[in-house]
Amino acid sequence: MRVWRNMCSLVWVLALGVGLVGLASAQYQERAGTGPAGAAGAAQYWPVNENTVVDLSPTVSPSHYQNWPGGNLHHQPIIVPYHKHGPGPWASDLLIVDENTATQTDCPPHMMPTQDSGLPNAAYWGFLTCDKVPAWQFVGEVFKVDARGILDQAPNGVSPIITMDMVKAAERAYRPLRPGDAVLYWSGYDDKYDLPMPEGWRLLIGPIAGTSPSWPDPDFDAADYVGSKGVRLMGTDSPSMGAFGPPRYKLPGPAGMFQNPLALESHLGHFKYGAIHTEGLMNLDQVPNGSLYIALYPKHKDSPTVETRAAAITDLKLAAELMKAVQAKRVVDLSVINSMQHPVWWPGAGVGNYLFPYHVVNPVNYYTGPFGPYWVNTHIMDAHTGTHLDPPAHFGPPPGFDFNSFDDWTKGVLREFEAKYGKLGTTDATADKVPIHYFMGPARVVNVQHLVGTTDPSTWPASPKITVADVQAHEALYGQIQAGEVVIFQTGHNDAYFKPFQRGVPDWDVKAPLDGQAEGWPSPTPETIQYLAKKGVKHLGIDAPSMGSVNGKEAVMTHWAAANEGMIFSEFLIGVGQLPPKGGFFIFLNPKYENNHGGPGRAIAILP
Repeated sequence: MRVWRNMCSLVWVLALGVGLVGLASAQYQERAGTGPAGAAGAAQYWPVNENTVVDLSPTVSPSHYQNWPGGNLHHQPIIVPYHKHGPGPWASDLLIVDENTATQTDCPPHMMPTQDSGLPNAAYWGFLTCDKVPAWQFVGEVFKVDARGILDQAPNGVSPIITMDMVKAAERAYRPLRPGDAVLYWSGYDDKYDLPMPEGWRLLIGPIAGTSPSWPDPDFDAADYVGSKGVRLMGTDSPSMGAFGPPRYKLPGPAGMFQNPLALESHLGHFKYGAIHTEGLMNLDQVPNGSLYIALYPKHKDSPTVETRAAAITDLKLAAELMKAVQAKRVVDLSVINSMQHPVWWPGAGVGNYLFPYHVVNPVNYYTGPFGPYWVNTHIMDAHTGTHLDPPAHFGPPPGFDFNSFDDWTKGVLREFEAKYGKLGTTDATADKVPIHYFMGPARVVNVQHLVGTTDPSTWPASPKITVADVQAHEALYGQIQAGEVVIFQTGHNDAYFKPFQRGVPDWDVKAPLDGQAEGWPSPTPETIQYLAKKGVKHLGIDAPSMGSVNGKEAVMTHWAAANEGMIFSEFLIGVGQLPPKGGFFIFLNPKYENNHGGPGRAIAILP
């Protein structure tokens, strides 16, 4: 049966490949300036670079005050480097993160209870937690509403209001609002006030304490007007979409006890349409109208609001091409669900070798809680939880590292690695320092499912090896891989085995392969990493728990090879078979934590 499935997969790949080979490549090569003349096949989209992507998120840092100061419930982010290079070969962090920190996405249930709850403001979209939002809603065409002129133009503790008239003025200056837009309220507030402490008190503490003006934001009427135009994605470069000040629409009777000031109304004006919005943006001055706005967050199960990373593609021609697919909802989610009932953390081989399990503090606050009618959670997790990023510094030791601090096993692997692949370098490239354009690009999906079932059980734990020949076989069908493309290895592993835990049933996705009870997922060799690096590839993805083999030595070597090349990995993808072998556009973004050696995040793809 396995042989039959593999044959079917190969026939499908060959058939689709023949169709794609006939596509014209001249437009791609002209715009990208990469593919060789006469190369077979063509991507509809072309690579980005350091000049065509803008990072819109501040770095989350304990030296800043970017968390909501809500009594004893909200808290500062805590980033604990609990695994360091030496004696072992890698580093990781424990993350304790309040969802309402720095750049964050609010989904309707943040302030809208479910329709059957009987609570004030309950409505239809109260079921739409952030994990249920469709992937196309994370992306939109930038439409800025300029509010710079009202920044700080209000009494202490009160927000200058972005009015419906200001939105209409932006329409007259640019064009009418339309479905698919990402409306960004632009005042420059976070750019001016998201600073290290003590100056950073002005970002949140000053306005809440009433010692300085609050941030500009829309009132209910402005938010309602934007939503009525079919807009389902909004953003603001202030700490919250909630404006401060007295409410315009007071709740009558006992419901009044659930009444926040103006902030509740600002949120509900968007939420009543099933819209989501991003808070805590920066750098909107670098983003022209017509750019492609992207806001991605980890896929936490049943979370009403989530820590987020936002970016914009400012190549307006590429943005327009991508928006054609977004408007048609040709966007797919490639991320596993983060839940305490799924194998989203690293259990290690044997007993006692695991990383920190994924935990949710649910809720930190709820609609009926003492700090207002809203729902928010906190997540406690290792930096390599669920769909996540491996930056070079995950396995690459830091500058000045004493290699003698490695244990004997790691030193032995290092000697073998350096004999074959050259000296292991050092790097400070934690996830927050990776250039933002590395996170996205045209996708090349290399199907390696034919490798499944090719190892001898007597050798387990072992993984089939993804070799240079496997990559070259893909290139023979679809053309040479180009600089700036994202190469994704399709193993089918997570599609087959990512399932909820069951009592008495092994975890066939992660734990059983590590313990040698099952074959490991296919994994690229260091030679394969080096081959792709020479082509200018900076980002590799895989639909398996790790890019590394279940064999420890092989896993270390694969990661070291990537660290030496400054490459990043997107691991724990799922559903990559939704993409063609060539023609899609891949995007992964993770919240921007300071000195983070990993990065739980979200992966999507825009189809041709």
